[in-house]
Amino acid sequence: MPNRPDYINGDACHVMTGYPEDRTTTEAISYVFSHSTLGVLLLATSEKGVATVLLGADTVPLTKLLRERFPLADVQPGHWPEDELAMRVVHFIERPSRGLNVPLDLRGSRFQHRVWEIIRDIPIGETSTYAAIARQVGAPTDEYAVGLACAANELAVVVPCHRVVDEGAQLGSRYRWGRSRQMVLLAREKATFDDKTAEREALNGVLLP
Repeated sequence: MPNRPDYINGDACHVMTGYPEDRTTTEAISYVFSHSTLGVLLLATSEKGVATVLLGADTVPLTKLLRERFPLADVQPGHWPEDELAMRVVHFIERPSRGLNVPLDLRGSRFQHRVWEIIRDIPIGETSTYAAIARQVGAPTDEYAVGLACAANELAVVVPCHRVVDEGAQLGSRYRWGRSRQMVLLAREKATFDDKTAEREALNGVLLP
């Protein structure tokens, strides 16, 4: 299936559309680990682009998750200093104002892709709800399915499911990578948004003497 243009925080990227059966295809998957303010990060790439971004406290369970996702693939460790895509993703996680421009190998069902597309359109510094996304995707009574699509997202932060919260709550309890990481991400993005707003206002003369 051909590449289609997409955007993350305003930067163009290409998302490869795939479906669950693709996971059994023999292919080469390379992965690296990095430490971040969110804990241990595993980033895996295929020949098409970034295929997985996982967060955790330890490398062993993350490696297990990766091998379960690609059971027939040739999964091999890569070299962090040489992995430019990994470095760019980590920099984006730590400083979301940088934006992100990388090829993505994003795999899932058509419904999942639609949910993830809506989530990728949530501006930095803002949130949406499971119920609102269910309405946008055309399944207003299927909030639970939206939650499952968020849980199936294997590109943590890159597809920003942390921006999806429960109706009437500041933070939801359904974020796959835990409430504490969600709090850190939202606070960081809110600060970035506020800084950008202040900068724009200053340039417009609002804050100038």
